[in-house]
This record gives sequence, C-alpha cells and structure tokens, in this order.
Amino acid sequence: MTNRTLLISLFLGICIGAWALDRWVLGGSALNLLLASIVAISATHIVWLLAVQVKWHRERREHPFQVPELDWAPYINIFVSAKNESRVIESCVRNLFKIDYPNFDVWVIDDQSTDNMLEILQRLQGEFPRLNILSRTPGSVPGKSAALNECLPLCKGEIVAVFDADSFVKPDFFRIVVPLLKDDEVGAVQAQKKIYEHQEGFLVDCQASEYAFDTCLQMGRTLVGGAVELRGNGQLVKRAALVDVGGWNNNSITDDLDLSMRLLIHRYDIKFCPDTAVFEEGVVNYRALFRQRRRWAEGSIRRYLDYIIPLQFPSHASLVERFDILSFLVEFAWPALTFLAVTQAVNDTLHGVPSDAPLLAAVTIFALITIFVPLFAGLRFYRKDLSPWAAFVNAFIVNSYIFALWSPCVVVSIWQIMFRSKASAWKPTQHFGSVEHQSQLTDAGQSV
Repeated sequence: MTNRTLLISLFLGICIGAWALDRWVLGGSALNLLLASIVAISATHIVWLLAVQVKWHRERREHPFQVPELDWAPYINIFVSAKNESRVIESCVRNLFKIDYPNFDVWVIDDQSTDNMLEILQRLQGEFPRLNILSRTPGSVPGKSAALNECLPLCKGEIVAVFDADSFVKPDFFRIVVPLLKDDEVGAVQAQKKIYEHQEGFLVDCQASEYAFDTCLQMGRTLVGGAVELRGNGQLVKRAALVDVGGWNNNSITDDLDLSMRLLIHRYDIKFCPDTAVFEEGVVNYRALFRQRRRWAEGSIRRYLDYIIPLQFPSHASLVERFDILSFLVEFAWPALTFLAVTQAVNDTLHGVPSDAPLLAAVTIFALITIFVPLFAGLRFYRKDLSPWAAFVNAFIVNSYIFALWSPCVVVSIWQIMFRSKASAWKPTQHFGSVEHQSQLTDAGQSV
C-alpha cells in the first residue's frame, strides 16, 4: 500500500467517523473531542517523560557525570557526506582529527560538488593520512542515503559515525558516546545536538531552544525504554546493525528517521547521550528553515506510513515503544484536525448554527500548555545560559514559534503526500561559516 493510499484512507476514515458521530451521537462535537483525545494522549506521554527525567537529574546532581575509562575501543569510520561545503569542510576535518580516540579514520564523501571543496580535501590529505575521499561520479543516485551507502562497503570499522560538514565536537566525544554501544542489543547512539553559541538572532535562538526541547524528549524516551530517534548528525551506528537492516534507505528524504524505524523493527535499541554534544549551524532565514522543517515533517510522516504495519507486532516493538511512537505520531494529526475544526466552526457561524468554538479554544490552549511545559523543562535542563525567568519568557516565545512553523509544515506535507505523485527531493541545508571563523571556534570550544 502506497503512502498516498494509506494516508487518504486514514483521512477519509477520520472524516467519515467524525461525521457519523456528529450525526447520530454527539451532535457536532466529534472533531473537537477527537482533537482533545489526541492532546490528552500527548500530555500523558509528556508527563511520563518529564517525571523520569526529573528523577534522573536529581540523581545526577548527587553523582555528577565523569568521563569513563576507555576499556573498549572499536575501530570507527567517520562519514561526512558533503556537497559544495567549501566554507566549512576544512574546519570540520580539522576538528574531527582532534578527537582523542585511538582507532578511527575519516571518510568525506564529495557528492558531486561544483565548488572547490575537492581541492581543499586533497590538500588536507597531505596533513591527515587517515583522511579518505570518495568522489561520487556524475549520474550517481542523489541524496545523503545513497552517498553513505556507497561509502559503507569501502571500510570495515565496527562502528560508523555520521557527521554533517558543519559539525563541531569536543576531543572526548567518542570516549563519552562509545561506551553506550557496548551492550549487544544496542545498535546506535545519538548525541545531543546544539546550535553554535556564537550565532545570534531570533531564528537561531528559537532553534537552540527547539533543540533543547528535543533533547528533553529524547532523554525521557531513553530513560523509559522508548523509541529514541537518530538525528543524522552526531550519530554512531554499529556496522553489523547497518548491514542487518540493509544500510540506509535511498528512497527516504530523512535518512536518520527511516533508519531509526528499521533498527527498531529489527529489535536494536537506540540510546541517547546527553553528556556531550555535536554543534552545528542554525538556519539563518525563514525560507530555508521552512524548507528544512517541511522536509523533516514529510519524511517523518512517510516513515510512519512505511512502517506502521510492522510496528504493530510485539516481536518488532515493545509495548512501551509502541505507545511512545503513537504519542508522537498523533501529534502530526494536530494541525490537520485543528484546521478542520476551525473550518467547521467558521462554517457553522456563517450559517447561524451554534458552533463549538469555546471547546476548540479550550483544546487549543491545552495543546499550547502541553508543548510549553516540556519546552520550559528542556530549557532549564539543557540551556544553562538562561535564568528561570528568561527560560519562562523564552519558552512562551518559542512555543508560538513551534506552532507557527510546524503547523503549516505538517499541513503542506500531508497535502504533498496525498496529492503529489513523488516525494519531495532531498536537498542539503546550505552552510555559511567561514574557515577563519570556524577555526577560531574550534580553538575556543563550546560548552555542553
């Protein structure tokens, strides 16, 4: 069954069910009650994630984290898939070779660049013997997944680490993350993601808070044994697990989310590491940000549609993982159902029919609170630069930013899947950092 067929079937099922309930049972409140049920599921899930996390942070204050001794050091292949990244690739390579770890090499995949990135890499090879370059030939299958798959057979390390071309990590990054992969059932680890601290501006600050919010949810998921997701940058995956699931999906526009689902179905755990971070550039203009987030939304919805049937089997996912996935899945129905409910309320008002506008307003306020609470918690836990009052104000502002950005992204993505024949094309996010500025950044470091 195609994504389009499945999504249209689900949409029609919801509409017909709501119409039937309105006509014979509720008399006009079905959409709002369905929306309220979805928000209630999400709220219950978030309270659970926050409860275990508050306990974990209390224990951490009593027993602060210490970088563990390195008693297991598997060989790591670092993959950096890059296209036209001449502005940032040199600082990225130099930073990666500052990692304090005995067994690793770096593979930069030049995905048919048209700038001078290849010349920069060839010059760096003379300085770093463990730097390998894979130049993809014209006509190769496009996309990050295809680039990573092309590189995988060329190296034999036990672990594959994936970074973006604008990445920055501290020297002890592997010493902190690698031990989490030691257990046989763990297939991958995702490190915390942060925005570069030197960047300024409203959009960049909102993204920094959005990442703290994501960290809060991811940490809660790892503590309860839920379905932690990979984020593409700063992820480590066991090679054996990659081979077992068939590598990356060339047809996916969000390689990380798709791989997360397939690892889950093959019963590999994914852990989240909050004790170190990978830093990356924030997107500096709204148009580029919307394009990136819209791709993320479409890719996320498509992967749920692709794997919704296998995920129903207990042999593929535990009860906790399935509830965890359901709680995030229903959030994609918020914008669509809200749009339908608002349309119905306006139509009722125009025709002089009593509407459910008060109930819709109450549900909307509850939804905003449902996002505000974990957002504020994430800022207090993971943005140490903010005071409690600053975190409260920031959470209020960013809450509005999240709804204003993600609601149209989800609605447009649903429309794309239902009424367009092909998925959106994968396009890399453009990075702007200069080599000189990024080199200064590397010397200065970032705080986690």
